[in-house]
Amino acid sequence: MSSLLFLLAFAAAGPSGAPPQASADLGKDKAAIVQAALDYAEGFYEGADDRMARAVSPMLTKRGLVARPGADPFLVQMNSEMLVDATRSGRGKLEPEKRNLAVTVLDVEGDIASAQVFTSEFNDYLHLVKRNGEWRLVNVLWHPPVANPSGPADADRAAVEQAVKGLVKGLASGDAASVQGLLHPALAWRYFVPASGGARIVVDQNAETIVAVLSAGQKTPFAVETSRIEVLGVDYDIASVKLTTPAMPFYLHLAKQKGAWRVVNVLGRPPARPAAGR
Repeated sequence: MSSLLFLLAFAAAGPSGAPPQASADLGKDKAAIVQAALDYAEGFYEGADDRMARAVSPMLTKRGLVARPGADPFLVQMNSEMLVDATRSGRGKLEPEKRNLAVTVLDVEGDIASAQVFTSEFNDYLHLVKRNGEWRLVNVLWHPPVANPSGPADADRAAVEQAVKGLVKGLASGDAASVQGLLHPALAWRYFVPASGGARIVVDQNAETIVAVLSAGQKTPFAVETSRIEVLGVDYDIASVKLTTPAMPFYLHLAKQKGAWRVVNVLGRPPARPAAGR
């Protein structure tokens, strides 16, 4: 069974009906998310590999949208080992007064979250998961700050929203070609799902898998009229979005290349399995 089919088994179960997160618990989670983001950013600037290792999941996928003179922006990628090693080397060290560091928790949905950490050298959108009581980064999309971005911000937000609407429409209708055009070839589409023994695991799939399953006629639980899109942030050519469907919430990162917005990272949270005998 493909990872997409595995996902759909959970999605078909519908909403979990879990009660809203208590405000006290939400406050604790937000504080822990901020701390994870600080361990990630300050750890890098301090050369503190122990803080970086504490902040990131072993499954971390970190993408950067960078440009070079005379060329279109392109994606670079790092995993957790590369990032921890780069931190240990100390090549990113920067004095605190030069960091201009700010962390914002954009949204929390149970045991997944979306956040951002902007600094003088890197602006990062983050996806985090909570496992064994600890929040860790699992997806990152970053770019160097743009000093004087061109183009109206409202137009970019509208374009991002339209791209996600197009993705939902394509998934709902099984239009593999349109979905392929809206997914970056390096897509990491992930789901934080219940597994055997009551644990939760991160399930991976890529753009090729999604397009292949749609091309084979597999139905998906998406519907344009019952999905809600919230643009959490746009920073020139990267963006963060929350997509809420009847089956589950998703967090998305999008990158703009050659004038087109495409989805780079996704983190979803299917409902928990029903208890035995229910």
